[in-house]
Amino acid sequence: MNAAADAPSRGPEQAVDVPLIPVRMLNEFVYCPRLAFLEWVAGEWRDSADTLDGRFKHRRVDRPGGGLPAAPDENEPIHARSVTLGSEALGIIGKLDLVEGEGHRVSPVDYKRGKRPHVAGGAWQPERVQLCAQGLLLREHGYEVAGGVLYFAASRERVPVNFDDALIEQTHAAITGLRALAQAALPPEPLTESPKCPRCSLVGICQPDEIAFLRHQSGELRPPYVADPHALPLHVQTPRAYLRKEGDCMVVEVEREKIMEARLADVSQVVVYGGGGMTTPLLHELLNRGIPVTWLSYGGWLMGHTVGAGHHNVEVRTDQYRASFDPEKCLALARGLVAAKIRNCRTLLRRNWRGSEPEVPPD
Repeated sequence: MNAAADAPSRGPEQAVDVPLIPVRMLNEFVYCPRLAFLEWVAGEWRDSADTLDGRFKHRRVDRPGGGLPAAPDENEPIHARSVTLGSEALGIIGKLDLVEGEGHRVSPVDYKRGKRPHVAGGAWQPERVQLCAQGLLLREHGYEVAGGVLYFAASRERVPVNFDDALIEQTHAAITGLRALAQAALPPEPLTESPKCPRCSLVGICQPDEIAFLRHQSGELRPPYVADPHALPLHVQTPRAYLRKEGDCMVVEVEREKIMEARLADVSQVVVYGGGGMTTPLLHELLNRGIPVTWLSYGGWLMGHTVGAGHHNVEVRTDQYRASFDPEKCLALARGLVAAKIRNCRTLLRRNWRGSEPEVPPD
């Protein structure tokens, strides 16, 4: 057994208002610090084919099964799935796919969707650090852990990983580094021409190539051309209209008669006039998708809004709130809104003009 198993925890000191780091974020941090910041601090997420496939292959181990006994017998077999452990001393929390062993001697097993890489150590460093963090959590809860196992689903191979002093030191360094990154509240620079970027699910948010391109540009930047949104507001003005969810569509009924339906993906906002209503499942789906609901009276007077939790990036929301007290920013925003409304009114007047063109006297 590794001598480090009985060593005391050397986790970073905890600030009162700093949450525990999810163990899977240590994997992201070692792989790419900017990716860990975008996911954990900024709250960004985009699914890709790889993430969806990984979630599908995790479906069995994500179902809790068995359990870790509080005081196991010396030879009691342990086979527990989806075990959540946390440690204030280490500053981390994680869900372990599988814990197996006997008595006090156990090993964490972490499932990976791909094939086993034939590299030194049997696996890439991010996966080794994540597995080691799971082992440290088990040690914090009184178990003897000498190593763990990485199971690669695509090749159906188990790769043992020994928790030596060097790996433990790298794991503690990752915990400290990610916590410092979160406290700084500034994203690190993106990787430069890295092969890690093309298949990253957040490459469209991180934009490493765009940032690298702009670094070599001089002069004033041209404003971007914003694409027309594919989703549009849905106004429900029919008296006694009732909205409900049907699959990925929203159905509008009046006295139980279906009058229309719209795909949720094509709706940016729902505006309900008068005594209209909707089902709770539909309201929950709208909130999950970030689609606001506006309630108006029969005459069009605003009654209120129903909105979701908003973006998870606290820094963005903090800056928005702070900007609301800045007179210069408020004035610039107000000017922009008034100018946009005037341009829109002019466009509508010219589009709907039904009169004759004024005669221009000859010179």
